[in-house]
Amino acid sequence: MNIRKLTSLGTTAVLLIVVGCGGGGNGSGKGGTTGKGGTGATGATAGNGGTTGTGGANQTSDYSFTVTPTALSLPLGGMQSLTVTIDRDLGAATFIDPITFALEVPNSITGTGVTAQFTPTTATAGSTTLVVNIGTVGIVAGRYTLEVVGTSGADVYTVDLPLTVTTAKNTLLVDNDGSSNNEDPTDTTDPQSSSDTLFASLLQGEAIGFNTFIADETMAGTAAADPSLATISSYSTIVWYTGNLYGDHQSMSPTQEAILQGWLDAGGHTLLVFSENLIYDNGVTTWIDPESDEFLADYVGAASDAEDGDLDHVSYTATGAAGTPFAGEAFHVIKDSPIGSSADVISPATGTDTLATVVENPDQQLPAATAVPAVVGRKLVGAAGTSTVVYVGIPIENVLMTTANNSPTDFFHAVLVYAGIKTQ
Repeated sequence: MNIRKLTSLGTTAVLLIVVGCGGGGNGSGKGGTTGKGGTGATGATAGNGGTTGTGGANQTSDYSFTVTPTALSLPLGGMQSLTVTIDRDLGAATFIDPITFALEVPNSITGTGVTAQFTPTTATAGSTTLVVNIGTVGIVAGRYTLEVVGTSGADVYTVDLPLTVTTAKNTLLVDNDGSSNNEDPTDTTDPQSSSDTLFASLLQGEAIGFNTFIADETMAGTAAADPSLATISSYSTIVWYTGNLYGDHQSMSPTQEAILQGWLDAGGHTLLVFSENLIYDNGVTTWIDPESDEFLADYVGAASDAEDGDLDHVSYTATGAAGTPFAGEAFHVIKDSPIGSSADVISPATGTDTLATVVENPDQQLPAATAVPAVVGRKLVGAAGTSTVVYVGIPIENVLMTTANNSPTDFFHAVLVYAGIKTQ
């Protein structure tokens, strides 16, 4: 089998004779010039896992290097710059010889799937820059392991570079949690909140390519009109999260609801709303009165609803509903860590699916606390009858995976399965 070694933005191919080269399967992969077994792609194209490689010399002890960042997550057509920092002082004397760099990719990646440029290609000092480009031909979404290889004469050093390739950017992540970076969306130095970090990592973990829209905190509230219909019209999926935002800066304004309704009416669209205070802000918030908000009634599917209730600033468990992708799962929500904890609940209208429940007595309108829906889904939504909405009324940022409970990753995956974005 062959491994392509990329030394520039071209696709120069160097054939290396190896034993047990991993294909697209999960097996351990190739032995190369370094004698170091690699890892084949997972979640990509099918292939036969190989055995551990039986390559040549061991890693050199004369120099080493690190790659920053240590892993890549890029969509089809994406690009990222990395820094290779060289340590030339491993031995008794400083290693002064030039080191030539190359990027090796699994042979399951073909064509222009991955191209690379080192600047300089041959380093005589303490660093070089690597730019990795993901093409649109010869690679599919999934996980791969690339190798950064430095060679100086007989001395070879290799560092693994995990790569996650996501799908094309047909998903929009709407950051509307009112945290520091919402104060000035143009300032990229503002720190990210725990919600910002979580939802980006969940999409990356599912190999879903996305763009992020950061709502402007100074323009939030009942008059908020972004993202506009023009902004969202080209996306098939929207993930909208609000952290513990509520009140004056409103988790979703009436104008934003109307924009989303128009988008859902167009058909074939999926809206995933993660907002523990959407009902607090917009709902009728009484368990016995009919929901009057058009978006909540006709698109989310609430017959009535209730805010916070027994679950305001406490720890509690949400339980997956039988017969859904959440079946058999339990999610333990930790009190106010890392964000404030509450739970908005919904009495589902006909055609609305209960996906997960919490135990409480909404508005004290029931004889006793019981399992009520805090996560619901509704299909065949909108004028065209072909859109899907999932509403999550618990803060999955606060979900802690323990021995008997599931993780935020499990939760998010179950949402995607229900929505038809992922399979089991």
